[in-house]
Amino acid sequence: MATTRDRKDARSGQARSSRRRLPFVPPGRFAALGALPGRCAEWLSDCLHLDLDRGRGVLWLPVAVAVGVAVYFALPREPHWPTMLALAGALVAGAMASRRRPPVFAALAMAASVAFGVAAAAGQTARVAAPVLGWEGTHTLTGFVERREPRPDGAVRYVVRVESLSRLDPAETPARVRFTSRGREDPLDVGEGLTALVRLAPPRGPVAPGAYDGARSLFFQRIGGTGFSYGQPRPADLGPPPLLLRAKAAVAGVRERIAGRLRAALPGENGELAATLLVGDRGGIPESTQEALRASGLGHILAISGLHMALVAGTVFAVLRLSLAAIPPVALRYPIKKWAAAAALAAGLFYLIVSGGAVATIRAFVMLAVALVAVLADRPALTLRSVAVAALAIMLFDPAAVVSPGFQMSFAAVIALVAGYEYLASRERADRPPPRRGPVLRVLRLAALWIAGLALTSLIAGLATGPIGAFHFQRIAVFGLLGNLLAMPLVTLIVMPMGVLSVAVMPLGVDPVPLAAMGWGLDGVVAVAKRVASLGGDAGHVGRMPAAAVLLMAAGLLWLALWTARWRVLGLPLVLAGLALTPAAARPDILVSDDGRTVAARGTDGRLTIATARGGDFAAAMWLRADGDPRPLEDVTVRAGVSCDPFGCTLPIARGPGDIGGRRIAFVEQSQAFLLDCRRAEILVTRHTRPAGCEGPRLVIDRHMLMEQGALALFRIKDPPGYRIERARPPVPRPWSARPVIRR
Repeated sequence: MATTRDRKDARSGQARSSRRRLPFVPPGRFAALGALPGRCAEWLSDCLHLDLDRGRGVLWLPVAVAVGVAVYFALPREPHWPTMLALAGALVAGAMASRRRPPVFAALAMAASVAFGVAAAAGQTARVAAPVLGWEGTHTLTGFVERREPRPDGAVRYVVRVESLSRLDPAETPARVRFTSRGREDPLDVGEGLTALVRLAPPRGPVAPGAYDGARSLFFQRIGGTGFSYGQPRPADLGPPPLLLRAKAAVAGVRERIAGRLRAALPGENGELAATLLVGDRGGIPESTQEALRASGLGHILAISGLHMALVAGTVFAVLRLSLAAIPPVALRYPIKKWAAAAALAAGLFYLIVSGGAVATIRAFVMLAVALVAVLADRPALTLRSVAVAALAIMLFDPAAVVSPGFQMSFAAVIALVAGYEYLASRERADRPPPRRGPVLRVLRLAALWIAGLALTSLIAGLATGPIGAFHFQRIAVFGLLGNLLAMPLVTLIVMPMGVLSVAVMPLGVDPVPLAAMGWGLDGVVAVAKRVASLGGDAGHVGRMPAAAVLLMAAGLLWLALWTARWRVLGLPLVLAGLALTPAAARPDILVSDDGRTVAARGTDGRLTIATARGGDFAAAMWLRADGDPRPLEDVTVRAGVSCDPFGCTLPIARGPGDIGGRRIAFVEQSQAFLLDCRRAEILVTRHTRPAGCEGPRLVIDRHMLMEQGALALFRIKDPPGYRIERARPPVPRPWSARPVIRR
């Protein structure tokens, strides 16, 4: 029987004997180029052909599609998606005609994939487009409750499928709106009709240029307005809800009954955590616990994703397969592995349904389904090809997921883990006989291997997802590896298996027994999270990263993971270049929120000083996080130097070389302040319209400018002295960033 080394030697010998040159480098040209460049080009040629022979080129197609989606969102204006689709088709035809010229074929195939990504994202935008509110106002809303989310403070957030909205024509009415109700009465059920007096505004865009775009996220959910209700929403008889909504209502009823059983058996914090893990109801977890989990690197357990789906399906697969294997007549006659895979797939589908069907959960189920279908087809379950198929499937139905943190972190972790274990498996000595050990040593060895595997898994996943998490959330879990090493055995061996068992036996009424064990495991997880979080202090706040840094690191990690030839090491310089660029992000000197309620200026100590009006705390907190500043808003130094009266505030501007003059920003809340502030301020910021004759400030940021440009970041320049302004809203509006309308 051929060993792994024999097969590797045969492959390498075959590669050497059939070495081919790149078609665009004529024979003999290497010698003319000189020895070193010629050898480098020859080495690159060999590596490329070796990886293409191994079928690794196809793994880059979903990467190219993802690049196309990212290009779409970075475009300055909306492309014509049928044209992009036709371009993709033409490139595919060109690639098929160039099959005998591998580099040309590969280049055209990649270009076609990029064009298809642009077309898919533009097509999705056209498909989900719905009216978005253009102004803030009070409306009478009628509609059906589509989603209900309890909040930790006792409020309830509703997503409503709109039937009518007063003061709006049907063509202007959003498909869905989201609002928060702080009434203390029993909330309305999913699928129930309601009427409410609501204050709604257009979805808010980024709080700063380059920040997370909440308006874009809501656009793809067809939510065209957000706000709050005056009083409690009331039931309304609107007739039977649509069929899909009736199905959602039935599922919501099952979820609520399961969550109720969980909270009854595990009162307090553990019940909220159990409801989060098993049915996706995370509204009641205390903020302090959520923060401890995030700081300790365990925040990923709160979002139902690939980990949870794998644990649920893996528990069902392992239990059923072991049970059937214990019955020799069945194990010897029937494909029990396929039976277990089918049962695990059904369990994953049930978990997807009862957990609420969030986007991250759907993504995890697609990846699980691809792996289990591979088992049913007698194919390897966990390969990079199956990961590529899952990524393409998700991008086909939801291209916008590519720019979400969940998609990026999920696939980064899976790609890194599969590639890492493929590499380790390729280095195993198949011809080495197993050592002889006693039963005690075998058990100890298995335990050591399990702990080492857990540590390696946490390390690989952490390295792969760390740059992405730092880019999106401006923080890293300094002791995340320690937190995962201590807590994940509890999650893997106790919490999730006991949770799955409790749901399975709920019809029998004996679920309190496994839930008690689940509660013990959750106690341990929370204790570990709080202890590990206390070790890190404020060290995990990293501030905003340049996009170029995370793109270089992602490209380098993909190069390392997707290729197998020795040129994969060329990914390391890309990763190192990204790390070198990490601290290079320019920090703004002044920030202004899109609603004009929050203003910040950088002081002489390099930290932000912030003035806020009512409702401006969210933007202020996001600015501090993006600045890598761990101070809470309650810290008195956050408002150091801010002077306020009933009409507005002023805050100091740090002076420096080439400063253009005045020392203060005027933040006008009431129009009475214009008379004085127009004379003394260097920069004036107001939510009102600039009054005539206000010529004193060098820069006036008023209502019209904010509605046109969105949130602003100002950077001090020396020559000529002044400020460079970056805007959050693009000059040419995209479908999710239309300019609000001024209502008089």
